Amino acid sequence: MNNIEKTHEYIVKNWRKAIIVPKDAETPRLYVKPFIPPCIDGPFKNLYYWDTFFTNKGLIADGLIEEAKNNVDNLVHALELKGFVPNALSDHMCKFCSQPPYLHLMFSDVYEATKDDEWLKTVYFSQKTEYNFWQRERSTPLGLNRYFHHVLPKEELIAYYDLVAGERLKLSDEKTEKEKCNLAEGFIAVAESGMDWTPRFGFCGEQVCPVDLNALLYSLEKRLAEWAEWFEPEQKSVFEEAAEKRKRLFNEYLLANDGLFYDYNFVTKERSGINCSAQFMPFVVGLLTEKEAFNRLIGRLLLKNGVVCVEKTEDTIRYQWGYPNSWAPDNYLSYEAAKATGEAETAKRIAETYLKTVSDEFAASGRLWEKYDAALGGAATVNEYEVPEMLGWTAGVFDYFYKELKS
Repeated sequence: MNNIEKTHEYIVKNWRKAIIVPKDAETPRLYVKPFIPPCIDGPFKNLYYWDTFFTNKGLIADGLIEEAKNNVDNLVHALELKGFVPNALSDHMCKFCSQPPYLHLMFSDVYEATKDDEWLKTVYFSQKTEYNFWQRERSTPLGLNRYFHHVLPKEELIAYYDLVAGERLKLSDEKTEKEKCNLAEGFIAVAESGMDWTPRFGFCGEQVCPVDLNALLYSLEKRLAEWAEWFEPEQKSVFEEAAEKRKRLFNEYLLANDGLFYDYNFVTKERSGINCSAQFMPFVVGLLTEKEAFNRLIGRLLLKNGVVCVEKTEDTIRYQWGYPNSWAPDNYLSYEAAKATGEAETAKRIAETYLKTVSDEFAASGRLWEKYDAALGGAATVNEYEVPEMLGWTAGVFDYFYKELKS
């Protein structure tokens, strides 16, 4: 049995060991079903929003459909309670923000596995609730959306700044309370992106119309139009028009001469010049289709041992969502973008590289980690906290790729 097979066997044997039942959760009322958090042991024992999409990919690949559906039902329950999907399903995390809106993609994955029409009808109406949250709470004057945060008192913002600046990023400059509050808004906006922290946003996350967020919302609008035809036909054109409007705004503000969409700062009116894995999302959802643009991007981000989350920059801060770190979402999005543009050989290379990097490190340490070094291989060494042993999205994308290459 080779390293890849051994790693796959470990994942299959350990999925159910990670399951937590609602009564044992940190905040039991936010759960209605057993769930699978990112860690078997360690700090991440709640259900995290966007992590769950990637975890579910592996669960479904391994035939654990009910476990994947349970995860989604918990997210829907929290959405119905709160009016948004929290960053993580705990009272503490609910205070701050949401995370990238992947829920409609999770619905599609589970529906494809179950064909449960009654369940889909239920989640269609809950998905409208999430869409309304993003449109109401996270819109910008451009008509595109941003990451931001919930209303917080000054004391909470200052405490958040002190945690991030002092413990995580090791910033030493003295700031006034007002400056701390302003910076904390940007910090929490970046946390809502899931990429906390990254040179992609710097400390101005609240000023940016991100490529991935708006591509996800375009995908959500397209999916709502499709589902509305079944459950609410009069609403179909509303969502179709919203998607077309967003596509026009993408081309107006985010499109660069190299054929790629870039994050756009709506305050400074500047387009980012940093390449990052989020730029694969427009290919995944059909906003971009050109092979040349995809090949340009993958050529900049695919290193020897995986797809790096952000290209190398001159920034002196060591961000965990920065070069040379490679996370499960980076590799998944690039793989799906390669498939969407017809670059099958590149997709295969991305999947094989990820499988090798993860399994070689598993053979050496006996563990899965949340991120890896795309340049040198092995577990990542650029970290903002002690790196936990992972199951979650690392296992999810690993077993999804494993099945894809076997089929």
